[in-house]
Amino acid sequence: MARTKRRAKQYSVGLSAKEIARVDAAATDAGVSRSAWLRHQALRAAKYVRTVPAPLSASPPPRPSDKFRRCARTSLTDEQFAAIEEHARSCELALATYMREVLMGFKPAAHRPLARSAIVAVNRGVKELHELLQLADRGTLLPPDLMRTVTGLLAAFHALRDALLAADAAASSAPEPTA
Repeated sequence: MARTKRRAKQYSVGLSAKEIARVDAAATDAGVSRSAWLRHQALRAAKYVRTVPAPLSASPPPRPSDKFRRCARTSLTDEQFAAIEEHARSCELALATYMREVLMGFKPAAHRPLARSAIVAVNRGVKELHELLQLADRGTLLPPDLMRTVTGLLAAFHALRDALLAADAAASSAPEPTA
């Protein structure tokens, strides 16, 4: 049976001379090649590999005058590349920016803007309905049908908010692929 060799995807990240020196030092300390260290750090950030060399300590972001003059390369399998690419996309970062941040010890956070904005909108609606109920508690007369509607809407908003929060928490704790 002949095995076909799968071609690995490659990705290049430009690093400054100082950053390359830090990567080389970290790889040497971990006893691995630069390429292996880079691969492990990128996959660690995407939670694809569980045991990895120690990360670099975070450095301040580069100044606008700093140019990325040095390049570090590593090879990834299709699955590894897809995992990193998906995580970068969920963080709303370009792949090169995501890789650079991960390699320098930052932990880019995934964004879920639709769920977050829905939670904010629901909370805003709950606050406004709650203010109407407080007016009624302070003696402002509201017709009984309006009070029933406000109370029903408030209960529906609370249920929707709780469902959105639960869905957001489930998405945050969803298991990541393993190697």
